[in-house]
Amino acid sequence: MADLLTKFNEDAEKKVFDREHRATVQFNISKYNDAVVNGKQQYAKLDLARSRAAGLRNRVLENLDKYLIEFESNFTKRGGKIIWAVDAAEANREILALLKAKNISEIVKSKSMITEEIKLNEHLAVAGINCVETDLGEFIQQTDNEPPYHIVTPAMHKSKEDVARLYTKKFGTPEGMSPEQVMAWTRLHMRGQFKKARAGITGANFLVADTGSVAITENEGNAWMSVAAPQIHIVVVGIEKIIPSITDLDIFWPLLATYGTGQQITTYNSLVSGPRTNGETDGPEEMILVL
Repeated sequence: MADLLTKFNEDAEKKVFDREHRATVQFNISKYNDAVVNGKQQYAKLDLARSRAAGLRNRVLENLDKYLIEFESNFTKRGGKIIWAVDAAEANREILALLKAKNISEIVKSKSMITEEIKLNEHLAVAGINCVETDLGEFIQQTDNEPPYHIVTPAMHKSKEDVARLYTKKFGTPEGMSPEQVMAWTRLHMRGQFKKARAGITGANFLVADTGSVAITENEGNAWMSVAAPQIHIVVVGIEKIIPSITDLDIFWPLLATYGTGQQITTYNSLVSGPRTNGETDGPEEMILVL
């Protein structure tokens, strides 16, 4: 921990005097700050919504064992499987064992902060398993061999010119691509990744106890593709993400959108309640949740 702190302080000392870096971050974060101010206007009583959400969270924490057992029961009834991991090492070990048992070497992954915290990508790479980030910002960071810079906008410190130069260097794309061209190239590239990946990994914004559902919020559709296209869907999530009921999402989803990106509601809000069942034409054959 001391070494990590020392490195952080050294890196921060260098970056604080980088005027171009500061200007890029200030410009990008200002857009979010403005959006959040506007997003809050959808509420007549924002403080009331916040206090209700906090009350629900406190109730969950006080009864965490009850809600976790309820979630597990409802999730497994629908064919889902749960792995209880006591720490990062066990989570990584269990995921790796699962992938090896299925002989899987290609994975697509949606943006997930908990998998960043446990360093899942690095752990899988040592075993020869390629895990491709499918969120645009995360993919940019992965391409540049950097961790995410921000929990909402992973490539916040990069300008559009930085990204265009990175793509030219790494993929041989034409110089000076516009953001629209970068997105179009990435979309086409990702389609190939989704087609060949046999496993998809996502996080979860919420775990709904009374329905046994995994709630996933996103703006790009890449998380849904990571769920629906591969044969196996692996969810990695902390036990604190439990909420009591599906009806509570009418409080949490708008608040999440407002404070995350200033939207009234995020573009894609999905509820996944297990693997594909008889009669369904799409979705994963297996769904495993690592708590």
